Amino acid sequence: MIWTVLQLTTIIALPFLSKKIARIPLFKTWLSPVVICYAAGILLGNIEPFPIQRELSRTVSEVAILFAIPLLLYATNLPQWLRYANKTLLSFALCALSGLLANVLFGFLFRHHIADSWRVAGMVAGLYTGGTPNMQGVAFALNAPDTLIILVNAADIFTGGIYLVFLTSVAPRIFGAALPAFRAGSIHASLEKDLAAYVLTWPAALRGIALTVGVVGLSLGLTWALFGSLDQTIFIILMLTSLSVVASFVPKIRQWPGTFETGELFLLAFCVAIGSLANFREILGSGHYIVAYVGAVLLCTVVLHLFFCRLFKIDRDTMMLTSTAALYGPAFVGQIATVIGNKELVFSGMAMGLLGYAIGNYWGIGLAYLLQFFINY
Repeated sequence: MIWTVLQLTTIIALPFLSKKIARIPLFKTWLSPVVICYAAGILLGNIEPFPIQRELSRTVSEVAILFAIPLLLYATNLPQWLRYANKTLLSFALCALSGLLANVLFGFLFRHHIADSWRVAGMVAGLYTGGTPNMQGVAFALNAPDTLIILVNAADIFTGGIYLVFLTSVAPRIFGAALPAFRAGSIHASLEKDLAAYVLTWPAALRGIALTVGVVGLSLGLTWALFGSLDQTIFIILMLTSLSVVASFVPKIRQWPGTFETGELFLLAFCVAIGSLANFREILGSGHYIVAYVGAVLLCTVVLHLFFCRLFKIDRDTMMLTSTAALYGPAFVGQIATVIGNKELVFSGMAMGLLGYAIGNYWGIGLAYLLQFFINY
């Protein structure tokens, strides 16, 4: 009993601790809470004296992702962002398209080396549309094995870390040589108001959790009513996404402070729980093809995105910030905006990251099953 309480307490406490660690000046430019929580979870699951209860970790991971998805989506203001995004939206769409094409290509090329290449392609397509939450949602919907989720996350941390270093160092000069310079203008001021959901206040967070209980309950209830069981994970994830986006059309819900931050905490709890299920020896022994796949898709996505942006005459700053929003999510947009010295596109870039959260599950799940059909054809 005491080990169960200790394991559950650790999973709950680590997300809060990781966010504090990531704010330390020494770490904040390269160490994210997601990396900390995955690493801590993997360490926890591979310490011999600690008797990890795998079923408890699996249950916590499933519950956490069900709550994370709606809470991350309530801040979405799709009509307004679509109206004012112009080239930012076009650049983001081109990045998502680049990721789709890259996953289709390498999904076929790696089909003899990775047994579930269609699952991996769907997970990475979701990952490169909005970030880690989409990858987790797609993995859950596709019934991806725990080990596969860990491998893809580990590969993303490794390859994504390399690209992030590139973005914060020589990328502005290299991309600037290929793309036009940004022309200063005005970004609609109300975007800043909508992104108030990043500020955590506990009363609003509890309201968000209460609403999410209803959204999850309705999704599960509809699934049971239509299928007679809760095994239809794809339908559950799509219902969660759809109902959450519908809820975001209500201004009061969209402007609740704390919902996005609360969703991040649930996502980080998922990272700790799923990390604790990792078999470290298995990761070291079978992860090289996954790393090669994710690295190849990332490189191809960036190159294709750069090509499309040059074709459509999209400026360097918009390209870099939408690439960051699609590949890493909205949390990293501010960091890259600081590097390139452009604060004007911050909220528009973050908006694209939230848009990626809204569409990434559909994007990844659709691609996975389309690729599975053609591989087996």
